[in-house]
Amino acid sequence: MDDASTPPVRLHPTSSQPLSMKAAQAHVDEFLSSLKVRSTPSKGFDATVTSQLVKLSKALKEERARGRA
Repeated sequence: MDDASTPPVRLHPTSSQPLSMKAAQAHVDEFLSSLKVRSTPSKGFDATVTSQLVKLSKALKEERARGRA
């Protein structure tokens, strides 16, 4: 049974650097592709994470298209 009093792990960045929308979209798409290959229903595949990343990828594409128009 999970201990409900244990908070989730918090990640803190140690550094950052600018990233273009095109590069961000490429990284998200690459990660999604890799995730689909590595994940199977028998391994407890989480469709929620995938759907959120797909939404992010679509939003980046739309934002880039608006920037070009």
